[in-house]
Amino acid sequence: MFFHQFDIIFDSLKEIEERFKKYPAEQERNELANRLLKLRNIMDECVKYWLNFEERVNDMQNKYEFSLPDLLPDDFLQKLCQDRENSNERVESPDKNGDNATLFFQIESEQGISSFRKGIGFWDLAMLEEAIREFEKLVELEPNYIFGHFCLGLAYSQKGFYEKALIKLRLVKALSRDNRLKALVHNAMGNIYVNEKKYEEALNQFNIAIEEDSFFYIGYFNMGAVYYNLQRYKEAGEAFEKAKELSPKDWEIYYHLGRTYALLGNFKKGLQNFKKAFSLNPAEIKILFEVGVIYDLLGDKQNASIYYNRVLNSQC
Repeated sequence: MFFHQFDIIFDSLKEIEERFKKYPAEQERNELANRLLKLRNIMDECVKYWLNFEERVNDMQNKYEFSLPDLLPDDFLQKLCQDRENSNERVESPDKNGDNATLFFQIESEQGISSFRKGIGFWDLAMLEEAIREFEKLVELEPNYIFGHFCLGLAYSQKGFYEKALIKLRLVKALSRDNRLKALVHNAMGNIYVNEKKYEEALNQFNIAIEEDSFFYIGYFNMGAVYYNLQRYKEAGEAFEKAKELSPKDWEIYYHLGRTYALLGNFKKGLQNFKKAFSLNPAEIKILFEVGVIYDLLGDKQNASIYYNRVLNSQC
């Protein structure tokens, strides 16, 4: 009965997505967005209850001196990696046939599993200090568990502890023989260098990430973003085009391609990419504004006015 409630939530999520695919009017899009917000709030509460439950269980074990087995379900870690595939610092599953597959996924101790669970829970709630504390416990208990060091490195990076993050990420790079994991490491290091405004070093890391995994489209996307910010628009367009080849349904790639081509003076290609971005994500109003700007630059005041008005109406 309890799990049935989650089935209802995910059925609602699927229904909302199907309605978005039909390009609904502005009012309906706003209603769908509000429904999504309510579902997200429900799931956030579930995570909070789970964290509270884990704390209570641990307190009871310490107080009454007993121990419960704390084992993760089969394939839990692999599924967790797959579920995170859409994040910017994507955590993809390594090759299960690789020499380090067992090392990557296996946690030996119950305490380690508990810290891993808590760390992920805090991370999902953006409670980075608490997540770091649990991941630090994890790597102390399980020093051979590569994924723990990787999670800790990412958490350090998101908190702004860049030197600590680089130490952990370099350790993972040295220990891992899995190309996809190393691509993720180099991508994370590239993001740190971007935050430190070391753009050439960042580009080098993103390029290495692509060399490690030629299907790692986020590396191309991040290269494009750096080139764009450096006003090297031709190189930005080339990088975004490669990202598009590998991920043809990512609206953000088309959006950034649209802006890049517009700055290169190729308004036709810019318009094509903006319209494709909007077809993939009709809830993103800023795309409509960019389309209006392109029509304005082309001298088509009528179409420009239509799109500007759609933006204004969406704000009402």
